[in-house]
Amino acid sequence: MQSCDLENDKWMDLKTAAKYLNVSYKTLMAFRALGLEVTEIGRIRRVSKSALDEFMKQNSF
Repeated sequence: MQSCDLENDKWMDLKTAAKYLNVSYKTLMAFRALGLEVTEIGRIRRVSKSALDEFMKQNSF
């Protein structure tokens, strides 16, 4: 589990996060199933830029 700097981290909705990674929304949901950390409060889902960057780094070859 990674630590996030809540003060300086950029949080994105899932559609924006998919655009940031240049993948489809469906692919982002597959990443979530593979362990991408998404914060969910009620119906609001957000993912931090650092979580996206770390996930891509850990899952690249």
